[in-house]
Amino acid sequence: MLIMDAGKVNKDVILTRTGCIWFLWLNIAYSLYLCLRYFFYDDLVPSLPPIFILSLLLMLFSCWNLLLTSQLIKQQLYLTRAVLMLCAVIYGVIWALILHQLYRATHDIEWVMVISLLVLFPAVIAFHLSLNVIAAFVLPIILTLFINIAVLNPLHVLFHLVAYTLALGVVLSCRNVMMEWVRKAEAIEQQNARLIQKLTRLVDHDPLTGLANKRYLREYFHARTAQIAAESQVYLIMIDVDHFKRYNDVYGHLKGDECLVKVARCISDSVRNESDLAVRFGGEEFAVLLLNATPEIASQVCERIKTTLEKRAIPHESSDTAEWVTLSQGAARWQPGMSLDSLITAADQQLYWSKNHGRNQFSFYSS
Repeated sequence: MLIMDAGKVNKDVILTRTGCIWFLWLNIAYSLYLCLRYFFYDDLVPSLPPIFILSLLLMLFSCWNLLLTSQLIKQQLYLTRAVLMLCAVIYGVIWALILHQLYRATHDIEWVMVISLLVLFPAVIAFHLSLNVIAAFVLPIILTLFINIAVLNPLHVLFHLVAYTLALGVVLSCRNVMMEWVRKAEAIEQQNARLIQKLTRLVDHDPLTGLANKRYLREYFHARTAQIAAESQVYLIMIDVDHFKRYNDVYGHLKGDECLVKVARCISDSVRNESDLAVRFGGEEFAVLLLNATPEIASQVCERIKTTLEKRAIPHESSDTAEWVTLSQGAARWQPGMSLDSLITAADQQLYWSKNHGRNQFSFYSS
């Protein structure tokens, strides 16, 4: 497989391609310099045709890769790591041949060493996320330079070997610096993501109960009702804690907050799955949005909420309804084109019916 879809690509492949584009432009610039050098140094003409041919080949190969990369970008496709490795090997071999021909033409090993370092440095920077790609490009060049120094340049062999090794070490160590920058950038990115997630949760959730708030209900409602089919049934259950003002008067507001947390937990434990949204609507009012439900399912959820709270048996001595905290519930079915405010009004009407007919019960309107 030579290419892959954007959805299957990890971040380091994307960044490596960004480095490839920069590297390709540098190769075009370097090869253009070598081609022009052939025309300006007449005294080297007998020895330079191989360099000219290799430089021209390098330029054409780089231009072709740039065109290919631009087409892949338009189609959101990426070269696989194996293809990158192969291209790196090709570039490494071409540059190794060019450097060898340069030394044969000039017999100036120090100048060839400088050229090789100028070629290696951008490669290390561009491909810093992939040590294998760097090695594929670097090894042919290093082997060629060491052979030229040790075999073809007998004068001051040790000095040149040591000098080139040290310079090479400096160039390759740039990868460690780049990787450290990448790690710090990723750490900052993860920290920012956690912060954004925390802030989003604070904005979208009630700080006391942990349930979603009215703002998130509105966003969730519009997002989900825009996706579901017209025949899907959506219900909104409005819930109110019976005689909660009396509860606060008798037990105090701190106990009242504890009561709301317990009620919220009972509600969240009674919904079907993650698609059912439990909401603290405000004060002692709660709501549950049911997706893909039926009248029977809506009734079951209401009954489950009532039963779960009864099992908790939270004392409420000032209630006229029971000795424990109870809830009144009202549900309404959403119709296509119906606004959230209209749905809330319809559910509220059922809630008021429950409160006016004895509380601790539920009523729903589904037609």
